[in-house]
Amino acid sequence: MSGTNGAGLIRPSVQALKAYVPGEQPQGDGWIKLNTNENWFVSPSVLESVARAATHDLRRYPDPVCTGLRIRLSARYGVEASRIICGNGSDELLTLLIRAIAGEGDRIAFTEPSYSLYDVLTNIQNAASVAVPLGDQWQLPVGELVAVNAPLTFITTPHAPSGTAYPLTELEAITAGCTGVVVFDEAYVDFGGDTALSLLDRYPNVVVLRTMSKAFGLAGMRLGYAFGSEEVIDALYRIKDSYNVDHLTQVAGCAALDAWDEYARVNRDTALRRDWVASELQRRFGWKVWPSATNFILVEVENADASEIVSRLKRDQILVRYFARPRLDRSMRISVGSDAEMDRLLAALDRVMG
Repeated sequence: MSGTNGAGLIRPSVQALKAYVPGEQPQGDGWIKLNTNENWFVSPSVLESVARAATHDLRRYPDPVCTGLRIRLSARYGVEASRIICGNGSDELLTLLIRAIAGEGDRIAFTEPSYSLYDVLTNIQNAASVAVPLGDQWQLPVGELVAVNAPLTFITTPHAPSGTAYPLTELEAITAGCTGVVVFDEAYVDFGGDTALSLLDRYPNVVVLRTMSKAFGLAGMRLGYAFGSEEVIDALYRIKDSYNVDHLTQVAGCAALDAWDEYARVNRDTALRRDWVASELQRRFGWKVWPSATNFILVEVENADASEIVSRLKRDQILVRYFARPRLDRSMRISVGSDAEMDRLLAALDRVMG
């Protein structure tokens, strides 16, 4: 029987691909997870709705186009349901956008640093990444992005991992200057910053991307949604998986929208706690904390090794995020959890820093 070593079975570009590395998901109890920007809160009404929906009906396929969920999203955001698509997290929608718009060798622009999945998905498509550096204060490089004028441009706003909020005037300047599709990835906009939703009716090349992983505490359900022109949204429907959002996720999304006021209050409290923790880190340790309009903070450590602090916190079962990348290798990104979680973090940092 002849054998093979696998040579030639996989595309060379995939063999050379450096995969996206998600934040660590620990096993066991007792952990405080402040490394993946999950919301610390889930509305009890959402949990009850999902539990009620877990019936014998799960034997059936879900609604392939999320009709009820899109109707609720349309009512909440004032965008026609025909201009909304839901996905298996916003990551699936990023994949669909790249597949629909960028062919092999086409340029896909994004800021550097930003969400590293943009580059991975670009390489999977055999497209060409154009990483445009942010300013030294994380300013949005408006002119440089317009000059690239790529068929597809991704803007994370508010920015991750810095937390920086960008004004609508800058978002519109990029939109007006680019002939290709401009995607505003607004995963964190419910915690602060301007939304680009008002640009949708004036610019057919705008797509606004949202997720329920952050502001609605549904990271475990995987639900994202995008707003855009009917032309762009129709193209995404043509290439999406048949049943890409499961039944329980659709139920959870509808229930989360029904609990809008409750989540808005919790997220306002999270923003206040974010600012308090930032001031405590500056006061106690003299660290630089960048202004944030998200549910996390980026902390620059001047007097110690950031990676060592992250490692020592892990020994206390506290996870924060470290990026071994240029401009970030002296920093920690810390998600904002509950009052008790942040108190425990500060106490642990007091011990680590002696």
